[in-house]
Amino acid sequence: MIYKNLYIIGNGFDQHHGMPCGFPRFMKWIMQHDAPLFYKLNKIYHNKVWTEDWWNDFENSLANLNISVYVNIKGDLYDPEYINNGSIDEKTEYASHKVIEEFSAIKKSLRTSFQKWLFKAYGELNIDKKIPLQGEDSVFLSFNYTRTLEDIYGIKPEQIFHIHGIIDDLDSMIVGHGLGLTELIDILERQKPRVLGEVINKKFNLMTRLQLVTPRHIELATASALESIYSLKKDIDGCIEKNIRFFDDILDVKRIIVYGFSFSPIDMPYLKKIVRRTSPETHWVISWYSQEDKRRIMDFVIKFNIQNFTITCGIKNISIQ
Repeated sequence: MIYKNLYIIGNGFDQHHGMPCGFPRFMKWIMQHDAPLFYKLNKIYHNKVWTEDWWNDFENSLANLNISVYVNIKGDLYDPEYINNGSIDEKTEYASHKVIEEFSAIKKSLRTSFQKWLFKAYGELNIDKKIPLQGEDSVFLSFNYTRTLEDIYGIKPEQIFHIHGIIDDLDSMIVGHGLGLTELIDILERQKPRVLGEVINKKFNLMTRLQLVTPRHIELATASALESIYSLKKDIDGCIEKNIRFFDDILDVKRIIVYGFSFSPIDMPYLKKIVRRTSPETHWVISWYSQEDKRRIMDFVIKFNIQNFTITCGIKNISIQ
């Protein structure tokens, strides 16, 4: 299919339409409707989830765990000396198993609560906030989980690519941070050196510069914590592969209109792919809301050498003529 326009749709688009879908609101919803999950997060992330700053950058915050502190608490709690039953190996593995068990439960609960919260927020969508969209000859890349484009604007589903999944399909919804394993290990190395790299090497086939200064049950808990945090990473390569038809359909677009998109580092791989698949002459039209948005936009156009662009304050002020 040949399209003339590409729309990139971010969270600010739904917020413009009246959806209270900022992540700090998700924090308040969890406190009211899933208190056990909130307190588990608070325990793991060492009281940081009480702050709106943690939720403003929610997905990246999922990777911001002080692994050293966490595994020492978990390792001390399940120290083999205090476990009466089982072999030495079973005792040593116990802390590791508890870490994986804890994170697996949180990952499942987070996605379920996230979906429930989005459904509630989606119910507050305001049809009167519609803005001009050029539906014909256009393709849409949506980073939102909602069906705002379909339900309010009547855009055909085959024109829309929900890159991170859709609200009514829990299994398709992808939430997570953007840090790779090497970056997570670097963060751990900047924390107190408490573990032996051999354990991490065995699990991930990577070398580290850490030295052995702690018991084996804490080593295993650390490796499991790294594995668990890494499991919260968005599978960006998988998302691109799943939506490969989108990247084939944008070769001829003449204009890229960006609504309510944050230009987060997590999403840079998608933008990099879009820049490579479109012409240098393609005109980018980008909305911004805050000065931080504006700074990120300028960082993007400089990094990718975008020459033909217009930035506009506010979604409704973008001209599509």
